[in-house]
Amino acid sequence: MRIKFSIFFATIALFATACSVSFSTAKIESFNFGKNDKATPSTTTFNVGEQVFAVANIAGATGKNKVKWKITPTGGKPFETEGVIDGNRPSIYSFTPTTPADFSFEVALFDEDGKELDKKSGAIKVTGTAAAAPKADDNADDKAADDDEATEKK
Repeated sequence: MRIKFSIFFATIALFATACSVSFSTAKIESFNFGKNDKATPSTTTFNVGEQVFAVANIAGATGKNKVKWKITPTGGKPFETEGVIDGNRPSIYSFTPTTPADFSFEVALFDEDGKELDKKSGAIKVTGTAAAAPKADDNADDKAADDDEATEKK
């Protein structure tokens, strides 16, 4: 009887412990930058006008998880965005920089209850020159003047 009693309480204790532990092992397995949606090959240097892909590979996830991105250009205001990801798949953020700058990235993974599971960060450098502003049409003023004269003659 004593053995059955001990086994019963051991089983209850094990069950209680199991219920109190979170079994979520979701994590950001890797975080890379590249010029395609797989970030292969990985790089941290880009030219103005090249599309930048930031790829956070999620592993060990079951169900839906929230991914939050924070992108900050050097000396600039941070930009934040978020999305929901289902299961083990990459979360991808992409953009095409129009001016040279250094950018810092932070990506965080949250479970359905809002508990942070993992966080990674990285940085890229964008070099080159900003695209020139479109050149004004030198004949635009002349054309406008001609239009005004044509309107007056009617």
